[in-house]
Amino acid sequence: MKKDVIISIQGLQENEYEQQDPITLVTGGRLYRKNGTYYVSYEESALTGLEGTRTTLRISPDTVRVIRTGPYPSELVFQQGKRHLSLYHTDYGDLSVVISTQKIKNTLTDDGGIVDVKYAVEIGNNAVGVNHLCLDIKNADAKGAIPQ
Repeated sequence: MKKDVIISIQGLQENEYEQQDPITLVTGGRLYRKNGTYYVSYEESALTGLEGTRTTLRISPDTVRVIRTGPYPSELVFQQGKRHLSLYHTDYGDLSVVISTQKIKNTLTDDGGIVDVKYAVEIGNNAVGVNHLCLDIKNADAKGAIPQ
């Protein structure tokens, strides 16, 4: 089962001084399930600053992995109540990033759904803030899936 999907990605960053406006990206991608785990993949663009990079989300009931391949390879692991250390590649060098996941809500089925993650970020042993990432995944063939 592989389906073309429309992915609405909304990100919100908060720090101790201010809350940023949410950033929203809508893109096409693919959804499939293998051995009980869902995979959602899409190509990054110049709009995200990661042109030439493929992002794949590996989504199980209690864990979300964001895997990027291409010029900006990385893997971020979100697991509720746990901390994970990752290496994040940038044009300016590699960063050590610690993700502490506070909440994961996952309603994903073969027809799409919502994946909602709230997590704290530390870079180089410094707390950066709390982020909120929400993906709304809809079957591209479903009526009303393509935004007007």
